[in-house]
Amino acid sequence: MEMPGDARGGELVEMPDEAPNVSPDVQQQISDYARTGDHAQGGGGSGAQGGGHEHAGGGATQVSVPEQQRPAPDTGHQQAASTESDSSFGLPQALLAAPLLAAGLLGALGRRRRQALWQSAFGAAGGRRGMEPPTPSGDAQDVQDALLVGADPEGVRLLDRSLRGLAASLAEESRALPVVYAAWLSNGDLHLQLAQPAGKPPAPWQQGQDQTFWMLARSDAERYEDVDTAAPYPGLVSLGTMDDSRLLLNLEAVPGIVSLSGREADRAAVFASVAAELATNGWSDRMTITLVGFGEDLTPLAPNRIRHLEDIEALVETMEAETRQRRGALGAAGHDSVLTGRTGPAQHTRWAPHLVLLAAQPSAEDAVTLAELAADAGRLGIGYLVGTETGDLPGAAWEMEITGQGKLLAPLLGLELDAQLLPAAQQRAVVELFVEADPERETDGPTTAPPFLVDISEQGRPAVYARLVGPYEIIGLDTPDGERSALLHEALALLLLHREGVHPRVLSSALWPRGVTDDVRDALLDRLRDWLGTDPDGTPRLGRDATGRLTLAKSVVSDLDVLRSLYHEATQGKGVDSRAVRGRLLTDALVLVRGPLLADRPEGRYRWLTHEIVDAQLPLLVADTGLALCEFHMEKGRAEKAIEALNAALRTAPSDERLWHELLRATHATGDTSRLTGLATDLIGRSGARGLPPRTEALLDELLPTWRDAIAAVG
Repeated sequence: MEMPGDARGGELVEMPDEAPNVSPDVQQQISDYARTGDHAQGGGGSGAQGGGHEHAGGGATQVSVPEQQRPAPDTGHQQAASTESDSSFGLPQALLAAPLLAAGLLGALGRRRRQALWQSAFGAAGGRRGMEPPTPSGDAQDVQDALLVGADPEGVRLLDRSLRGLAASLAEESRALPVVYAAWLSNGDLHLQLAQPAGKPPAPWQQGQDQTFWMLARSDAERYEDVDTAAPYPGLVSLGTMDDSRLLLNLEAVPGIVSLSGREADRAAVFASVAAELATNGWSDRMTITLVGFGEDLTPLAPNRIRHLEDIEALVETMEAETRQRRGALGAAGHDSVLTGRTGPAQHTRWAPHLVLLAAQPSAEDAVTLAELAADAGRLGIGYLVGTETGDLPGAAWEMEITGQGKLLAPLLGLELDAQLLPAAQQRAVVELFVEADPERETDGPTTAPPFLVDISEQGRPAVYARLVGPYEIIGLDTPDGERSALLHEALALLLLHREGVHPRVLSSALWPRGVTDDVRDALLDRLRDWLGTDPDGTPRLGRDATGRLTLAKSVVSDLDVLRSLYHEATQGKGVDSRAVRGRLLTDALVLVRGPLLADRPEGRYRWLTHEIVDAQLPLLVADTGLALCEFHMEKGRAEKAIEALNAALRTAPSDERLWHELLRATHATGDTSRLTGLATDLIGRSGARGLPPRTEALLDELLPTWRDAIAAVG
């Protein structure tokens, strides 16, 4: 659509007064646009269109860059991107430059891997896949490293809390959520661009450069805590950056179709980025994302969110029915839009967005049909992004173009962005990571072995031994002097948890989330290399593999390595054919467990552990070890020894239902009914208001049929 100056509704978002800190190129765009459309005619659009949002004279008519009204603060992750070397060490730049997308993918991948671990542990015997997820290689390894370097989980957390906090404050004042067309993350601050003036924002939000901007400083955002309210703007999705400001378009609020033109491969990279971020973002609750004619392979990213339709005919049939249903539901509920339904008593119910991504250009007839459906979509929580080869899509409200140079252009919106993309090669690698982590995926071959098996004989005594399971201790090295000691310890812990190797940029982003220069990182690596020393043959204990990743020599070992190796040897090695060896190995393994991983780590450090699954692996490994040792003792009727092993494991894995079940069985084997009743009473107390799990109740019914009466008798 060509947006004429007298277009009804004025649904493109208005430029503010000239911003003093905006680049000359952007200022020229503002100036050029000001001579056309509503600006040239001295008035905002009149009337309403599509979603029925009424616009006053100050209605928004252009997506615009917020003014920079204060010196740029230390914004953490943004600084990291600017202070690192231009060299990405072979990592894909697209994900390094997409912090919110990377954070969403990384979080979803971690959840998928944890789910696979738990499903493996609590699923059917014989379906066990092992403790170790497959180690990525090639492009998948590079993409995983890029996610670790590029992700800004703190930025996602602040955005989510800020938006939910705003919704909660407005609900307390009995005010409706304003229609938001776009959000800008700029120098750590959040700017919401409203479709029309909505009055004074609730504190700590402030009015921005004009009445269509609400602004929240990062320092104020950091004071927000989690609130129990629905996500108000789940359709926000990153499109790219302009002058270090990141634009998120609220796709569900657009008054009609958003069209995207450009070469097919370039459009596909934009569509994949939008789909992946919507599927995994941390500022939404429920959502449906319909992909039409593309992206069937993206489903593993979020099977509960993404659905795939083959053609436009199926899409039209689906969306006609849903549009009717949503209109009726809103009318029956007495709401004028989904935003009303996301606040107050009705929140959390039926107002999840439905975002449609159609990559292939529809016919003229289909485009008109979609435009008619999209005319009312803004208030219904439905958004449409449609690809076009020519840039001329009938009924499009906003038009964008992606160039071969990675620029996202929208002249009538006043935008020229460095586009956020997910090119085909990176898309395939991302999908591979998720497919490999699928808990339902069937694997061929034996259970995955630990990535690093230790020689557990006397001859295998390591030169450097780090105790990570419990308080952090290092044996075999002098304690470094000064403030660098903490960094060296943290770097070593990261390397010990990744025997497959750590990319230098992953290490530096883990130790310095706010960014660091190459010379500082390299100086630390030199000190770490000197601290670890060399093996007797002169080989440095800190080296690099063929890909340039940092690796530790086999003479540097952790107790977690030993624990994994002992369990592996007991259950899949020498312990299989020798009962005595199995018992000794399992006993030695359980003795190593002194508490949770890195129990005494200082507050504010080791934040990279949030990206790891070792916090799920360790309790499961300890539980498996306790269960195996319990079985070993029960084979000979040694119930007390079995109980001792289970209690030791429960100190690290207190929520593992398998341990409690075996503890009930072992206690039953003692023949002490009062002791079994006491254990059942303890279990009920631990379960709280949720009550006992059904399988635990069934087991108690079997072992102690009178347990309910017995527990009631003792109060």
